[in-house]
Amino acid sequence: MIRYVAKRLMTVIPLLWALTILLFLYVHAVPGDPIAGMLGPNGTPELIEQLRRERGLDRPLWEQYTSWLLGLFRGDLGISLISGAPISPLVIARIPATLHLTAAALIFTILIGFPLGYYAGKHKGGWLDRILSPAALIGLSLPIFWIGTLLILVLGTQLRWLPTAGYVPLTTDPAQSLRLTLMPALVLGLHLSPFLARMVRVTTGELMREPFVIQARMKGLRPRTINNRFVLRNAILPVLVVIGMNLGSLIGGQVIVEQLFNWPGIGRLLVEGAVQRDYLIVQSLIFVVATIYILINLGVEVLQAWLDPRVRLT
Repeated sequence: MIRYVAKRLMTVIPLLWALTILLFLYVHAVPGDPIAGMLGPNGTPELIEQLRRERGLDRPLWEQYTSWLLGLFRGDLGISLISGAPISPLVIARIPATLHLTAAALIFTILIGFPLGYYAGKHKGGWLDRILSPAALIGLSLPIFWIGTLLILVLGTQLRWLPTAGYVPLTTDPAQSLRLTLMPALVLGLHLSPFLARMVRVTTGELMREPFVIQARMKGLRPRTINNRFVLRNAILPVLVVIGMNLGSLIGGQVIVEQLFNWPGIGRLLVEGAVQRDYLIVQSLIFVVATIYILINLGVEVLQAWLDPRVRLT
């Protein structure tokens, strides 16, 4: 197991380094001068040049990249090109809201997708299975902003069951925090649960035809015992895979959802940086999100290898 973890860690380091290079070059290839955009039509060439020197934009690209990379090793994401404020405190202040929404969305995804997929897989060809397949395809094709807008109109504006925007930390007011979290988390859960349901359905259907399940039936074990001991335990593994595979989609979807519901997370900060052409904030945030995505996928792989020793042989 230790060798497997070490092998996976050795692939993460060059991947992150390559990511910094590609991200830096891609962001700097975007047209537009952030300093000129910040000053607007009143910015004189002398003032623009002065601010470019203060922000370090007059240096060669390799020096800017080296400075940014060394800062990453120290946990310093750099200085905002527009406001001149350190980026790290801005990101740290937004992380709790993003993790809050991510955790709630994952709970909704599992609560919606796993039972539907598990029951449909156990009863292939049944009424739920015939409904689930086309419904999952429709759910996968619906844009996340459309789902969010529809829920705002129905649950927020028409029925007035839930507030349509805002964020309150869970430690400040648990009840209000829960009410504000329900709708954006439900939007993300409805967006991702069809994929989880399809994965669990396929896995459960295959497990029902496995020799050890058939042998358990022949021995006269009760269906409940077979389901709990043999089918359910093995059907949980796809949940881990789906969480790892869809984490990028979840974080990408949060960019839209955070804007839609006025949620003060990393996704909204990313949009604000992009609108202001503050590409140092953009590249730092994308790197942070990508690093979280890679590390969680690594954790999922390790957990899957621990639960299923056959994975270590691959």
